[in-house]
Amino acid sequence: MKKVYLTILILATGSATFSQSLNQNWKRDLEISLDKFRQCTQTKAEKYQCSGFIGESIANVYKTNAFFSDKLSRYLHINEISRSSLEAGSWTSIGYAYDQKALEEAQKQANANKAVIAVYVTELGVGHIALILPGKLQFSGSWGFNVPSAASFLFNDSEKSFVDKGLSYAFSKNMIKDVILYVRKY
Repeated sequence: MKKVYLTILILATGSATFSQSLNQNWKRDLEISLDKFRQCTQTKAEKYQCSGFIGESIANVYKTNAFFSDKLSRYLHINEISRSSLEAGSWTSIGYAYDQKALEEAQKQANANKAVIAVYVTELGVGHIALILPGKLQFSGSWGFNVPSAASFLFNDSEKSFVDKGLSYAFSKNMIKDVILYVRKY
């Protein structure tokens, strides 16, 4: 009988360790991060150093350190995240941002408390990452699609950064052919 209870306890504990949860104060915490991010971009000569805020944002909302490096003791900069590391690691591609079904799936997964990101990939690698937030799809006149809620930290133009707007605010329509949606594996 003790073995049965111990097995149940181990299974329950193991499930909790790998399950995903949502920070109930995520919107407030993201607004604070956005303020810190803007301060960073105004004071740093090398603005790419401020690109670690996307990893912090994922941790703020979904309580996962997806882009935290124990070795470096900090969140990874955007230029340290590669498409191959996303596809070989803890992320699964949902599809491209020009696919309405992929956009719907991204919002569905975010609403299920799973970390979802939109990644703009250029010839040089990952160019920008936006975070999909819990919320509702909203129609984007510029894209012509219903898009998920998002947060975006643009280190080249921090004043265009935002929390809780449509994903189309993060990427122009001509970029969506190169924007891939990923969900974190749990």
